[in-house]
Amino acid sequence: MDIASRLSTPARSSRPGVIDELFDLARAAPDIVSLAAGAPDTSLLPVELLGELTASAVDRFGREVLQYGATQGFLPLREALVPRLRDRGVHCGSEDVHVSTGGSGALNNVCLALLDPGDVVAVERPTYAPAVKVFRAYQAKVIEVACDADGMLPDALDETLRARPVKFVYLMPTFQNPTGRSMPPERRAAIASVARHADVLLVEDDVYSELRYAGTPAAALTAFAPERSVYLTSCSKLFAPAMRVGVAVMPKDLLARVLMLKQGIDMQTSTYTQALVTEFLTGGHAEAHLVRLHDAYAARLRALDSALTTHLPLGFSWQRPDGGMFLWLTGPASLDAEAILPTAIARGVAYVPGSAFHVYPGEGRETMRLSFAGVTEESIEEGVRRLAAVVTT
Repeated sequence: MDIASRLSTPARSSRPGVIDELFDLARAAPDIVSLAAGAPDTSLLPVELLGELTASAVDRFGREVLQYGATQGFLPLREALVPRLRDRGVHCGSEDVHVSTGGSGALNNVCLALLDPGDVVAVERPTYAPAVKVFRAYQAKVIEVACDADGMLPDALDETLRARPVKFVYLMPTFQNPTGRSMPPERRAAIASVARHADVLLVEDDVYSELRYAGTPAAALTAFAPERSVYLTSCSKLFAPAMRVGVAVMPKDLLARVLMLKQGIDMQTSTYTQALVTEFLTGGHAEAHLVRLHDAYAARLRALDSALTTHLPLGFSWQRPDGGMFLWLTGPASLDAEAILPTAIARGVAYVPGSAFHVYPGEGRETMRLSFAGVTEESIEEGVRRLAAVVTT
């Protein structure tokens, strides 16, 4: 059978991403220092808690943990999430919270409810590459909005929204992937004001905000325009990616449609993993584990900053973020990070070229994303040493 002729337009146009290929490479070459993978450190995943969490969940909820559940999400988990969301400035009740299959599942559900072919989605420059793949899977047109060190520029967003209809604006205001930058409160307020004036929806991706090692937390962007915001987060960075538990808060009319559509996708997110996350959050484990993550990741960020200062030649610049998992490195205009990646891999170090995070081909070639979360301090030092040898060749 000729399957190729039967594929949908999005399937025919889909291509493997650089990030996916680098994940495969890191798994296949254990000696490589991977500053590429944007995943938590496997050695810090709290596998030792699984027995206790399972026993506690079964004791508390019984056989229900193995049963079908509500499409909106496991009620005890939604109730446990409310105070954590309020701490971020997202004021809601359990009836407003949707538990999805990972943060990416939440984004997909929202796109299914909102996007038609040809719709326009505005994103930051650069932006989170997998989100762009989701938007394009729905045949949306993705356009970039200019940014500075504090995130999306309000004037640039205003100009974009005046020029064409935009279905929604997708942003990652806190410890953005890939740049690590964060919007200060006044920038968030300004972006919310522009969105309100243009009557456009904001989709805030906030999966890294709990990984703060310095500075003062800012309220979520959603707090500045709750009536026109979709707030997305997940438990992957706080607990474990394999739980596949995402969280979404959005206007009630949109939530109702999202839940109807989710029933036809996967019916519900696993009751079992939702119950484990409930026990993780309510049993005092989350705060203790977060301290452990902060201590490890903050030390690795300091090690990366120090190694870059020691080993890289003149012409490179970076801004040390206050949290998250990534540092954005900018080289001289002559650098082509994508072109030298095979050489870097051959010398035992991997990174993600900055061009992978741009909508338009050819942009960001002098940049790269370095991930410090999954690498030891000693490996970071060696990895940067190898990287410096490549960029000075």
